[in-house]
Amino acid sequence: MRIDSSSTIAGHPSLVVRKLFRRGSGRLWGLALIAEVLGVTPRVAKRTLRDLESLGYIEKREEFHHHDVWENTVKGNSLAMASAARPIRREVAERKLQEFMQRVRHVNANEYFLYRVTKVIVFGSYLSLKKHLNDIDVAVELIPKVEDKETFNQISRKRRDDAWQAGRNFQNILEDLMWPQTEVKRYLKSRSRIFSIHDTDDGVLRKGKSLVLYSESVKKRRRAKTPPK
Repeated sequence: MRIDSSSTIAGHPSLVVRKLFRRGSGRLWGLALIAEVLGVTPRVAKRTLRDLESLGYIEKREEFHHHDVWENTVKGNSLAMASAARPIRREVAERKLQEFMQRVRHVNANEYFLYRVTKVIVFGSYLSLKKHLNDIDVAVELIPKVEDKETFNQISRKRRDDAWQAGRNFQNILEDLMWPQTEVKRYLKSRSRIFSIHDTDDGVLRKGKSLVLYSESVKKRRRAKTPPK
C-alpha cells in the first residue's frame, strides 16, 4: 500500500495519521493517543475518532464497558505499513526482492537471530503487470529456532534486556515481547521504504492474489534445536 504524503485522512496529514496507526498497532488505544500524536484538543480528537471509525480504520472494543478503547482494523494496519516512497521500476523491484531473499537465507543461517523465516509470500502490486510499483508487499512466517519453550523464553528475555541496556525504548509491553521478531523484520527490511512487511496471518492476504516464494518443510524446521550462542 502507498500513500501520498501530500494527502489528508480525516482532515489530518496522511503521514501523521500513519504514525498514529503505527503507534496503535497491536494495542488498544483511544483519545489520549490521538491527542498526543496529532497534537489536537480532546474535542477534535473525538471527532477524528468518529471519522476514522466510519472510514473503517478502527473498530471499538465493546467488551470494555468502562473504557472507550479501539483497535486497528486490517485496513488500519495496512495504513500503518503504507509507504510514501516514490514508485520504483519493476526491474529495480525484482533486484530488491532478490536481495530480500538473500537476507532471509542469512537470518536462517545466523545464530544471532532467535527466529528463522519459514515462509515468504509476496502479494499486492508486485504480482500485477505494472511497470512501476508503489512498494513490495511481503508476508513472512517466523518460528523460534529453539524448540524448548523455557529455554527460548530465557534467551528471548536476555535479548530484550540487552536491547534496553543499549538504549532502545519500547512503547508498550507488546513491543518489548516482540523485539526478537522485530529484530528479524528490521534486518529483512534493511531500512528500505520499498518493503511493506506483514505476518502470514494478516487478513490483507485474503483480499487478492499471492505467491509463495519460499516455504520450509516441517522436517527442516526441526533441525535447529541448539540455543543460539
